[in-house]
Amino acid sequence: MNGLRQIRQVIGHRSKLGARQSRWFSASVGARGGSGAEPSVVQAGMVLQRNPILMQQATGFEAVTDEYFGWLDYVTAERFPRDFFFKKGSTVESRWMVLEDKRADQWYFDAKSKPARKQSKPAAAEGEDLLGTDADAGKGSAVNTVEVHPRLTTADASGDTKLLERKLDRTLYLLVKKNDQWVFPQGAVQTDEVLSQAARRNLKETCGDRMDVWTVGHGPIGHHEAGKSTTFFVKGHILRGQAKAGNNGQGEAGAADFRWATREEVETAVAPEYWLSVKDMLSSV
Repeated sequence: MNGLRQIRQVIGHRSKLGARQSRWFSASVGARGGSGAEPSVVQAGMVLQRNPILMQQATGFEAVTDEYFGWLDYVTAERFPRDFFFKKGSTVESRWMVLEDKRADQWYFDAKSKPARKQSKPAAAEGEDLLGTDADAGKGSAVNTVEVHPRLTTADASGDTKLLERKLDRTLYLLVKKNDQWVFPQGAVQTDEVLSQAARRNLKETCGDRMDVWTVGHGPIGHHEAGKSTTFFVKGHILRGQAKAGNNGQGEAGAADFRWATREEVETAVAPEYWLSVKDMLSSV
């Protein structure tokens, strides 16, 4: 028991020491340049991202590979018990048999080695649709219609970069416009404030309090130096809500404008020297 108590005391002491060091680092980085040197301004910023909602569409070799392995899974799988799942003679069974024949016609090996197979359903006459119609679907068994929405949204069509419902297969990052420059939400670190606390406070002051945000850890993922100012960035994810430009609701002026941008859009929006500092913190997806 004494050994366990000593371990807990050491862990508690190290936690307190780490917190003190983090606060000291946040408040005094760059202030040790000598008695005649001007102290550096330490800022905390947040790289706030919205993760992809859709998987990216495979193209080229990836698409062919996915198709091949999908076919390989099909030909090596156990035979599907059609009579158990479908009512005999129903529209659902007819549709499944047409798709089954279509999959069975594919063969990636030598054509001579393709096994002979009897079609599940006779070929359709000209003008006949074996897949049936929506009206026919109600005659057999109940069918749940799945509506497939397009990958491109109205925000993509309109080019509105303020909406999160765009570029669903890409990672989006929040950029704000301050002093006629596009940057990540950032601001000064106050006394007795760690980087993650300062980053969340600056985000709220810049973009309002209408976002639920989760920060990944307390340490920085990168930094940017501009003259006597050094900005350390903390990574965050938006869970819900939306940013707001203008007055932040606390009587203070927030960002002049904001946008949700992909990695390529960030590169074209920010200053070249800023991009060199932040590019390695952004995902290519």
